[in-house]
Amino acid sequence: MQCARVLSRSLLGRTIQFHSLRSFSTSGHLLGYKLAKNLQDCYSLLGIADDCNEAELKEAFIKLAKQYHPDSRSKTADPRKFAQVEEAYRTVQEKLVKERNKEEAEENKEEDVDIKHTAPQHRQYLGFEGVGYGTPTQRHRQYQQYRVDRAANRVVDYKVAKLSAMSESALVLQEKRAARKAKIVQVIDRLVEDMIAESMANGEFDNLPGKGKPLNRKKSEYNPYQDTATHLINKILNDNGFKPQWVELEVEVRNRIKELRKNLDTKRATFGSEPFSLQHQKQWNTYLDTFREDIVALNKRIDKYNMIVPIMAKQLGHIKPDREVAKVIEKFRAQEEQDKQKTVAVEETKVDEKSSKEKMRWGILRHWRFTPLSE
Repeated sequence: MQCARVLSRSLLGRTIQFHSLRSFSTSGHLLGYKLAKNLQDCYSLLGIADDCNEAELKEAFIKLAKQYHPDSRSKTADPRKFAQVEEAYRTVQEKLVKERNKEEAEENKEEDVDIKHTAPQHRQYLGFEGVGYGTPTQRHRQYQQYRVDRAANRVVDYKVAKLSAMSESALVLQEKRAARKAKIVQVIDRLVEDMIAESMANGEFDNLPGKGKPLNRKKSEYNPYQDTATHLINKILNDNGFKPQWVELEVEVRNRIKELRKNLDTKRATFGSEPFSLQHQKQWNTYLDTFREDIVALNKRIDKYNMIVPIMAKQLGHIKPDREVAKVIEKFRAQEEQDKQKTVAVEETKVDEKSSKEKMRWGILRHWRFTPLSE
């Protein structure tokens, strides 16, 4: 009876607000009442304002569906109430869609004012570069997206073209370098051949030993895995005293190491035994500074040698000046200790000889004193 009074008041035009879905229900004896025809009841049932948008409507419907949907496994699940909520949702949604279409139609109408008498049949395709379809608003959005896509494609094309140009320029530069190198090699070869021909014409090769005779080829010196031309060239260079750069540099480095070690040994020998006097200590320290500088220069030569030597096993290690100095000092200390031992041994030998002589002398005297005179 109370529900009938409420519905009767709603039919008379009064505003009814439902604060809870529990107080809203339709019974079978209320004939003629349809929720879809009472928009205000739909708003009250969904719990939303009259000026809500589609997002708010959807959020309210989802919230109520979680409460009353039969498959939600909720304690408040009720198929009857969910059917009312769904009907109210669709009614309000239809109303909002109509309003939106009406607004778009009014916008289109404002744009088409005073152009009907001059607009050609296909004027809609003249704007936005002929992109899109539908209303001008829809075509404007489609045209904006088209411009974004076109800009992105242009950026990609520009990067691809730039990378292609860079790769092409790199290839061209590499080809130019290779051509220049080949040209230089050819020029050098021609220059060498011209110099050899000029020298032969001037008779500079006439005084070579073995001129006009075949080359002396020994089977023991021939390498079967090496071509004949390379073998003969190496033999000619070897017979004339030519040495590779790394061989000459190795000889220079080893001779320099021997020289520095010999000079260090000689300098240490001039100062005598330790401890040094103040003057000798100062001179020794000055020489050690010079020795370290020479070792630094020598290590640079060793680095150069290691860079050009063709065999890894023939590389040389750096010379450490402190280790060389320690070796020399240890050597002289051992020598001094050995000299001391020799001196002690000599002194002991002298003492033994002196004592033996004394014994012999006293023995002779004793024998002479106690020997009786012969008659």
